[in-house]
Amino acid sequence: MNARRHGLVALATVAALVLAGCGGDDPAAPEPDLQITADGADAANTLTSAETRFFSDSSPWNTRADDLTVDPDSVAMMDLAQERIGVVENGDRIRTEPRRITDPVYINTEAWTTPVVAGGKPTPVVCRQIVCGDGEASMVLDVPTDVDPDPRYDGWYTIFDPSKSIAYDLWRARREDDGSISYHFMRIWELEGEGFSDPQVVGARGSGLPLFAGLIRPGELNAGRIEHALAISVPGPAQSSFVQPASSTDGNGRPQSLPEGARIRLKADVTMADPVDPVTGEPIPMTDQQRRYADAIALALRTYGAIVVDRAAVPTLYAQRDVTGDMLRGNELQGLHLDDFEVVQLGTRYQYPPDEADAGDGARATPGTPSATPTTTEGAP
Repeated sequence: MNARRHGLVALATVAALVLAGCGGDDPAAPEPDLQITADGADAANTLTSAETRFFSDSSPWNTRADDLTVDPDSVAMMDLAQERIGVVENGDRIRTEPRRITDPVYINTEAWTTPVVAGGKPTPVVCRQIVCGDGEASMVLDVPTDVDPDPRYDGWYTIFDPSKSIAYDLWRARREDDGSISYHFMRIWELEGEGFSDPQVVGARGSGLPLFAGLIRPGELNAGRIEHALAISVPGPAQSSFVQPASSTDGNGRPQSLPEGARIRLKADVTMADPVDPVTGEPIPMTDQQRRYADAIALALRTYGAIVVDRAAVPTLYAQRDVTGDMLRGNELQGLHLDDFEVVQLGTRYQYPPDEADAGDGARATPGTPSATPTTTEGAP
């Protein structure tokens, strides 16, 4: 990956690591900060980054989508993306049946979203298997002692090293009794790179995309400005194919469905309704602050769109774990459904796993084989 090093500025010790970001050209506008979780006892080398946002300006995560062409198959793909294949047991017989998921958009703040940590004490980070991705059998990284991976949610865990401007995405990570972190797979990302890999290169999530890319961050919510694409999961992403910026897939929907890596955006004429109680049908009151957060997220979805990163039981966005749970209830966008979105024109669909003859350099660079690709279970709330 390409990297543009701008350096980092050391600050005095504080209880959290903050990566400063700003959006647009308005110098009077507040700069949305990203709080990286770090405990007070261990945050001895706190840094702040002069980067405006993750990844390069040309990264798909930082590219506006409001003026891009709509794919001619947008309606059909969005329709199939709402179809989930269910398994039905009837005695000793098992059959599958399609189920249309009409649930509105949900925002994960705790389950199935990523803690992003930095600072802390030097901690052994150990791979538990032979194929470790970018990781080594054992390495030492600064990790806070009070923020652990959650094995219930694929053990997703992102560790920032601001001194090197890189991030470590871990899959199936857990805290061991001796305080170390162990994992099954690691992908290293340059924070000023492009934010995606070559086709057929796997990552810590099924699409191969960074765990921390597209997260809704607390500083951005407070500033009311989110100036990058968001990450989204849908019930039935296409099986067996993906488009870039994804580099693999764990899609389980129909082959013609919306592929992982596709960018969708909120339609320009959609007005977001207030959230409604699914049982009573009554409107759910929102505070002025929640409305402000919801408006910021909706504007990002209209301007930058969302990139399909995974599959989930319902349409799901991701807020940074451990620091957004007291800001968002998760239902702020319950007035939006997948029918309110359109698909930006797709690029090349890549077959996954690839035929051996078509594997190319990207596949040869993949650690292990496609059958060893990390996949998630349910990115559901």
